[in-house]
Amino acid sequence: MNRRTFSTLGLAATFAPLPSQPHAQPVSHEKVGYQIAAINDGLLTSQFGGRATANRAVDHDTLFQVASCSKTVTSLAVMTLVRDGRLELDAPVNPYLTRWQLPGRRGDKATIAELMSHTAGTSVHGFEGYGPSEDLPQLVEILGGWRPANSAAVRARPRMFTHFRYSGGGTMVLQALIEDVTREPFSVYTKRTVLDPVGASAASFAISPKTAYAHGVYESGAPVEGGFKRHPESAAAGLWATASDLAKILQAVLKSVRRRKQAILPYELAARMVTPVSRQSGLGIFVDPGRVIWHEGRNHGFDAIMAADLTSGRVRAAVANRNGALERYAKGLLPQ
Repeated sequence: MNRRTFSTLGLAATFAPLPSQPHAQPVSHEKVGYQIAAINDGLLTSQFGGRATANRAVDHDTLFQVASCSKTVTSLAVMTLVRDGRLELDAPVNPYLTRWQLPGRRGDKATIAELMSHTAGTSVHGFEGYGPSEDLPQLVEILGGWRPANSAAVRARPRMFTHFRYSGGGTMVLQALIEDVTREPFSVYTKRTVLDPVGASAASFAISPKTAYAHGVYESGAPVEGGFKRHPESAAAGLWATASDLAKILQAVLKSVRRRKQAILPYELAARMVTPVSRQSGLGIFVDPGRVIWHEGRNHGFDAIMAADLTSGRVRAAVANRNGALERYAKGLLPQ
């Protein structure tokens, strides 16, 4: 799925106060559910409504696929390895990789920081996922573009002047990096070092979550076969989470930038993360000129957005299990 983009005006609207009720209430026959979360002065509040499935309503704990918001968690995981002295941000990635090497004319030059900021010149914009009856590829098959992978091979192509080119493929190289360096599954390492410490312990990179989750619906109203597309491309698109989880993830970045006690990252790394490299792209996060950090995502049947104001410390996040629903049901709260 291709990445959505939001306007600066829409991002600013994200920080309007939450009303007592959403602007419009989804009804069950429209097959849509949502969650909205906010953190103001350290206090987390949330709203939810609509249907997770035809037979179950959304509640505070319902998990949604949050698509490319996964990339921020992946970058936080990389930063923990930098924090612990196991990686160097500006070092080429290939010497750290043991199972596969990034090919292409820039393969041996592409650095870890470039992969995080989409400036390494890597290919493969996004991933379509896999239906319930399709075989799932292993990580090396995804990277190499080998069957049963349904995406092309990831390669590092020449780019001019640190040019931005959005690349889910580059994020998958980071997944291989984390696994090769830690010798742990990506899902295990990210849970232990990122999701649990920030308070998002119910969030998961499992292909199929073990707790209640929403089924996806296309913008047309047609359901996604099997409820959701499976994403072995975990680092780029595979996180299951609530809106509250997303808010906590960005709050962890804010705490680090503000040098708070028990922050997940030291200030220097957090500051690097939220410093734009090219076209508002920081390291695993986008940075608006108004000092709003954000990421969004769209998988088949799911939309997600999270944003935080670096000045005020306010955080907003929202998820929906129908493509286009965030724009329709949370107008005035979320980026348009």
